Amino acid sequence: MESSDLLRGVQLYELGRYQDAVTYFAKDLKNWESRFYLAQSYYMLSEYKKAADLAEGLLSESPNDQDVFYLKARIALQQDQEQEALQNINEAISIDPYDSNYFGFKAAILLQLKKYEEGLENANEGLHIDPKNSFCLNIRAQLLTKLNRVSEAGHTIEDILFENPEDSYSHANVGWVALENNKIDTALSHFKEALQIDPNYQYAREGMSTALKAKNFIYRNYLKYSFWISKQSTKNQWGILIGIYIVYRFSFKFLSANGLTYLAIPLLIAYLLFALGSWIMEPMSNAILGFNSYGKYLLSSKEQLSGYFFTGLITLGLLSILVFYTLKIDYFLPLAIASLSALIPLPRAFLEYSKKARYFGISVGALIICIGIFGFLFTSSIATIGGAAFLIMVIFTWTANIFK
Repeated sequence: MESSDLLRGVQLYELGRYQDAVTYFAKDLKNWESRFYLAQSYYMLSEYKKAADLAEGLLSESPNDQDVFYLKARIALQQDQEQEALQNINEAISIDPYDSNYFGFKAAILLQLKKYEEGLENANEGLHIDPKNSFCLNIRAQLLTKLNRVSEAGHTIEDILFENPEDSYSHANVGWVALENNKIDTALSHFKEALQIDPNYQYAREGMSTALKAKNFIYRNYLKYSFWISKQSTKNQWGILIGIYIVYRFSFKFLSANGLTYLAIPLLIAYLLFALGSWIMEPMSNAILGFNSYGKYLLSSKEQLSGYFFTGLITLGLLSILVFYTLKIDYFLPLAIASLSALIPLPRAFLEYSKKARYFGISVGALIICIGIFGFLFTSSIATIGGAAFLIMVIFTWTANIFK
């Protein structure tokens, strides 16, 4: 017989009051179901360590429970452990191969791993079990978009909106698919619809702010490039970047050797804008949107932090340059170089989904700033301090993908 604490906890859980639900589930820890719901509540509260520990205990008692393996898969994915997530969802599917949500979740993992064809197979398998499954339909639309199968993605979107006309996730997801296909007004319409259904839905808020930024010609083209490069495997991304660098080096050398320096300089500027523009475009747009009386309300806390750091660093850099040239104080030149170099790793770090990438960017940015502030304690050479800060920034741009 179910206890009153379990029943009350389930009621609170279904209302989304997870912290209150924890109190009731914790009173009934001898009950397996209470502990399962407690683990689910911790997961919803982003307390993944507690959720994972409870899941392990539940499996020791019920080693063939598919729902616990599904929970473990979700926990692992939130902690950027895609392979572990894949292993656990495969266990869940082997126990119960007729749950469409399991196939949808596996497709979502494969989407994150950029295994688009395999992901599509799993999304289709989930829809074979339940043709109306919202999760599978949404993941399928994303996968088809990544595979450039625009027509099929369009048909899937029609199915999504027909089956889920009042679902905020579906509208937000359709908005992101439209955004990737450069349909800005369509994307804005769906993000607006999602936010009317759920005004606090972060996925839709992020989409709305991105779509508003995409109204700008420069940002729109940057967004196109971002979507395109994100489809490539890490290996291919490296190949593209190295290939562009080699082409730039040969072109620059050829133009300089043939007395066409006036063309070589614009080429250098264009390359730097390409190489570094992707690092600063998003934080810069967040900074601009942060000063907009309406746009600032669309930014998440991470986007706001990104904009604040961008504004702070560029202000510090420009003021340091001004002080150096007006007062001739050597200290401020390497500080300016360090501040502007830190624009690459630091503001963007707050926008990274991977914890490893986020911590790496923050650490490198902090190191560059420390070199600019405290460098004169170790050497009086402006070139050494400024060169060290700039070199670390360049190394960062070549190594950051390792931590993605």
